[in-house]
Parts: sequence; C-alpha cells; structure tokens
Amino acid sequence: MRYPSATSPASERLDRCIFYLDEIHTRGTDFKFPVGFKAAVTLGINLTKDRFVQACMRMRKLGSGHSLTFWSSNEVHQQIETLKNKTLHINHKRRKGDGRNTLIDILRWVYDNTEKATWGGLHYWATQSLSFQRKVSAFQSIDWNNNQQQFSDKLMKDSAMGCLEPQVIELKLMYEAAKTLQTLLEIHDLRYQHTSYQVCNDIRGAVLNRLKVYGGTKQRLSQLLDGEQQRELEQELEEERQIELSPPFNPCKPILHEEIKRLCDMDDVAMNLKQYPHIFRHLPYALTGTTFFSDCQADSWQKNLWVLTEFQRVISTQGKSLNPFLRPLRWILIYRNQELILLSPFEANWVMGRLSELHRKGKLMNPVSTTLCLLLPRMKRNQFIFINTPTLTVPPLVGLPRHTVEFVTSNDCLVQLFIFNGTLYFESIDEQTAYCQCLILCPKPRSEQEEKLLNKAGLEQMNLSANIYIVSI
Repeated sequence: MRYPSATSPASERLDRCIFYLDEIHTRGTDFKFPVGFKAAVTLGINLTKDRFVQACMRMRKLGSGHSLTFWSSNEVHQQIETLKNKTLHINHKRRKGDGRNTLIDILRWVYDNTEKATWGGLHYWATQSLSFQRKVSAFQSIDWNNNQQQFSDKLMKDSAMGCLEPQVIELKLMYEAAKTLQTLLEIHDLRYQHTSYQVCNDIRGAVLNRLKVYGGTKQRLSQLLDGEQQRELEQELEEERQIELSPPFNPCKPILHEEIKRLCDMDDVAMNLKQYPHIFRHLPYALTGTTFFSDCQADSWQKNLWVLTEFQRVISTQGKSLNPFLRPLRWILIYRNQELILLSPFEANWVMGRLSELHRKGKLMNPVSTTLCLLLPRMKRNQFIFINTPTLTVPPLVGLPRHTVEFVTSNDCLVQLFIFNGTLYFESIDEQTAYCQCLILCPKPRSEQEEKLLNKAGLEQMNLSANIYIVSI
C-alpha cells in the first residue's frame, strides 16, 4: 500500500530510511534529512554543472552535518582519469596523492562536460533565433492597423507557409558544396546575410555577440549543420497507468427504521439492542461481504460497539465483493452513555436534526446521556479527531450540573475504532499500548521478560499486569 510522504509513518523516522532519487525527482523535493546523513551521488555520462549541483543540493546541510560520496561507472572513471592526466601534462607537475581521484578532478570533469554541452547547444540556440524571426516576419506581413482588411483563406495560408521550416533537405544541397571548416560565428553570420526575410538587427547583434563570446575558435563543417535536426530534449519519465474502475452498481436506497427514531426518545426506557438483531449488530458485521470478514475474529471485539444494518448496506447488486464499498466510520451515537452505535451519513443527518431540535426545546434530560459525535482518522501527528470533546457533540455537553461525570470513550473502544477507520498515529503512549495489546503486538522498548519470550520459537504466553498475551514469532 502506498502512502503520501507527508502522512507516511516513515516521515518521522528519516534516519531509518534509504532514499533513491532519480534525475527527475532531484527537483522539487525537500526532505528534512537529519544530521549525519550521507548521500551517494552517481556520476553519469556528460553530467553538466546544473544537474550535478541540483542533485548534490538535496543535502541542505553540506559541511554542517551532511556529506556526499561519488560513484561512477568505469567509463566515467576513465574520462576523469584522461582529463586528469591531460591537466597534469599541461601543468608539468604532479600533486601528492595523484593515484586517486579527488573532488577537484570530479569538478574539473563536470566543468569540461558543461563547456562541451554549452558549445554543442549554441548552434541550436542560434538556429532558433532565425526560426523565431521568420515567424515574426510572417506575422508582420499582415497590416494590423487596417480594420477593413479581410482575413481570407489565402492570406492565412500565406502567413502559415511563411512560418514553416523546410521539412526535407535535398542531398544535393547538403553535399554538393565543398566541405569547409568554420566557426559558429562565421556560419551564422553568413546565414543572416542570406536570409530571404526581414531580420531584426537587435536580435542579430545579440546572437552574434553571444556566439563570439562562447563559440571560441573551434570549427566544424558548416554543410553538416543543415542535416542535424536533433534537438536537445530533457529526459521525461514515461509512465503508463491503467486504472481499473469498478463497474457500475445499483446503490441501496437508504431506510430510516423506527428503532433509530426511538434512540432519540429520552422519555422511554433504554432499548435493549440485542432484541433488534435486524437493526443492531456488533461492529464486525460492518465487514460482511468483504474479504476481511473471515479473519476479523468477530468474538474478540468490544460488546458495546454496535453498527446498524443500514451502515453495511451500500449496493444492491448481489454476489459482488464489498471491499471497494466499505463505508468509512465517521458518525458515532453514544446511547445512554453505554452503547456506541455507528451510523451511516443518512441516519446521522436525521439524528443530528432531531437531537438539535430537542435541545432547543429543552426536552432533553440534564445531564444529556445520548449524544452524536464525529470521529476522524488521525492521519497526521497531533491531528484533532473530535471524539471525547464535550463542546463538539450534538447536543453540546456544556453547562452540566456540578459533580457530573462526563462520558469518555475508553481506550479499549477507541483502538478498535482506530483499526476500523485506519488511524496512523496515537495521541499518547496509553493509546499505543492499548492498540498493540488489541492486535497482540509487543512494541519496543521491551522488558527483559518480554525479550526472553520473544527469543523463543513458536507461541509463548506472557503474563503482564494480570493479563495474558499471545506473541507469535
């Protein structure tokens, strides 16, 4: 199962995690790595300065608790060695420890790749300036100040043809002329002179000046440039997802039973929910029709946790698994401060209105013993989940008589509701302990007795605090 990084339990324990970030995900990620974290940076072919720095700066505290190591293939290692030996030959001296590549050697190799990439991209950049000016020239052929001008099909077609680049280059044009070596400045200066459309002098001057500064004296065959139609494209991750949607089903029409209405009647005696099995069932009944029902150990749940049969009814189609249609747990009716009843949104809407009406009319007994409360799964640390908050119930439990003991949902009930609604975090150690005991887990730190039992194979019994727990190895 996948969780978002922000809500994953691993976000609070980054020191126990191993991260793999490919080239694409080195952008836009900002993990709060703890002090002492070390990263392994892989050096790929033709790695440039921008990509190199982007990857290394994921370690936000370099030199202040974060460190890096570099790993490369044999081919990259040979390139670094070749450039290193060339540099030593030019300087006519050797440094101490030249047998091993240092950070200076890696940075020099990255800088050399950046120079090559910059020089290789100058031609495409200058060519794009010509393409842009061709489109501007075609756009300016239309008299935009003439309000009477008709945009005929011929005019629009001529404008579109003026923007097009040649899709096919004849071999005769490419190879007939003599092959000559020229610098990028000379090549594109001649191209500007032989253009058949109007050229912006400002753009022309800026492009040629940039080619003069960065193009250098390196030469290449001018005829072969016309045949190079490649463009430098950033690598993109192609991910094809096929989401299988559930087929359409017929939803169940909600029903409001008379027994639900009786729950809000404070003048009547308390209902014995066991006498209405067609309406009230214990909590595991909500899992009926799902694959988890056979493994949920129905007899192990709290006996005061109830669910209405209407809560389980979602679709009317027979013979289909209800895994995708398991209703989330949100509304709980606390009945006479004894029973906790899970309601569907349809039932909760009616009960909320009825209790609010009785509260406004003053027809509820004081203190109130039947309330409606909301329960949210705790997906983030310190998240508020509403339950056990007297002021947020319906009706609100405010202005109670002195010495009134408010009803508080016990941890034993809460943890079973947490299992049902997918809670990820706990508010206290007591909640965590109760949760582990409910699932028969033995959390750390463990006592000496627990460690001895866990070191044994098979099933062992632990007698802790007058309770017996079964631990499976």
